[in-house]
Amino acid sequence: MLEKIFSTPTQKMLNFGMDLASVRNEIIADNIANAETPGFKRHEVSFEEKFREVLENKTNHMKLDARNARHMQIGEEDGQNVLQPELRTIYATSARNDGNNVDIDVEMANSSKNSMYFEAMNRGITNEFRLLRLAISGRG
Repeated sequence: MLEKIFSTPTQKMLNFGMDLASVRNEIIADNIANAETPGFKRHEVSFEEKFREVLENKTNHMKLDARNARHMQIGEEDGQNVLQPELRTIYATSARNDGNNVDIDVEMANSSKNSMYFEAMNRGITNEFRLLRLAISGRG
């Protein structure tokens, strides 16, 4: 029973968002670290398109709860996480003659954006636990 309280669909989604931000942060840091490596091609983590498809029910990855059409299962389906981030290598652009396509300004902007995303997920999970604590204590 306690497991269900601490693993609601919203909490799972927020935790997954924080995990995604951590992975994305590692990829951005790797891009920055290799900014001077000849021939290095930047990487990016893609997740939003697949998440949007699931939310808009364009794919069959989402199972709706029969009791309420707004309930979503975003966690696991047949033991596999339905929403997996996709790591892409970007070959199309080249910022320099040596074949490296890392732009430090773009990576720093991506890092800032990712930090804000992580902080938003963190605030969301904090609020979820605050609501849970309020419900348990019965104080308003």
